Amino acid sequence: MRKLLIFFSIFLLISCVNQSLSTVVDEYDVSKLNGDFGNNEAYEIGANFKGMPVFKDTEKALKQAKSDYKEGFKAIATQHELEPISHENYEQYKVFGWQTSVIEENVQQQCVEISGFFDIYENSFK
Repeated sequence: MRKLLIFFSIFLLISCVNQSLSTVVDEYDVSKLNGDFGNNEAYEIGANFKGMPVFKDTEKALKQAKSDYKEGFKAIATQHELEPISHENYEQYKVFGWQTSVIEENVQQQCVEISGFFDIYENSFK
């Protein structure tokens, strides 16, 4: 009996440790979010095992964001001398997005929304 209890304890521990941050395990109440990404399937959000919001498909979400926020990404990159957006440098865009100042109001809004996008995106990795 004791061996069985130890076995199940180890099994539970291993399954918790192996749970990926990007794995969606539940629905997420998107009304809790500050931003709205519309009804685009690429931006579907669920909850990871920590209860944090994550995109169900981070690659699709980033690809769609590059398209939807093209001018914002360009403004951030130009103003802060960044390489084009990628998974490797998204943290810089997250930090600089809301700090970027441009004349065009719609581009300014995109920059702020980019920071919000990466708030969710990073939950799959940190």
